[in-house]
Amino acid sequence: MTDLVLAILHHIAVFGLVAALAMEAAMLRTPGVDPARLVRIDAGFGMAALLVLAVGVSRVIWGGKGWAFYEANPFFWAKIGLFAAIGLISVLPTLAFFRWRGAARGDRGFTPPAGELGRARRWVALEALLLVPLLASAAAMARWPF
Repeated sequence: MTDLVLAILHHIAVFGLVAALAMEAAMLRTPGVDPARLVRIDAGFGMAALLVLAVGVSRVIWGGKGWAFYEANPFFWAKIGLFAAIGLISVLPTLAFFRWRGAARGDRGFTPPAGELGRARRWVALEALLLVPLLASAAAMARWPF
């Protein structure tokens, strides 16, 4: 039963992460983007990522497959690498969102510079793109060895 509960929680956390990332992408395409709202959504993305990580570690420790399954599984390591890459990439738009929020506090008419907005969009798009091989790795990992 523990394995089932952890699997359910892991999936819910992943869907939360994807939803937060989609909200960020949509907001970055909205005219008159609200930096304070972006920071709140990004905090939700970060909390979802931490929950994915915590539940994932719990599945490795207390789940039904055991550490030996994961240790020898190349798709597990690919998934971990992709998750880490997404986490590192997410730092760049997060820093921009904080800068924008600070600037907006001092200037009610503040809008993010077009170049910075474009860069943030590209970083968020790259994060979303990397979710595709991450999810493919998760599916392959669960079925290893084929």
